[in-house]
Amino acid sequence: MDQAALIAGSLGAFVGLAIALVANLVVLPAVLKAQEDGFIMGRKTVLSSMTPDTVARITRFMYRVPMPLLFAFVGFLAGLKAYGGY
Repeated sequence: MDQAALIAGSLGAFVGLAIALVANLVVLPAVLKAQEDGFIMGRKTVLSSMTPDTVARITRFMYRVPMPLLFAFVGFLAGLKAYGGY
């Protein structure tokens, strides 16, 4: 793998992290509000197995830790693919 491929992959990872940051700032509040109101995908839902606080805590964790890592990894691979690598 040459240096240009690594630069393209790094740029893709940066774009993935930027998308995850926008999701944290824009989408996460809307998701938490929908969960608080009890509407998920336009349907009234009731989560009897977990408290609303637990669901909100898990949602925040998923948006802040695994999602940026996944988006960076996929962005890196997309950058390599767009450059003509793997």
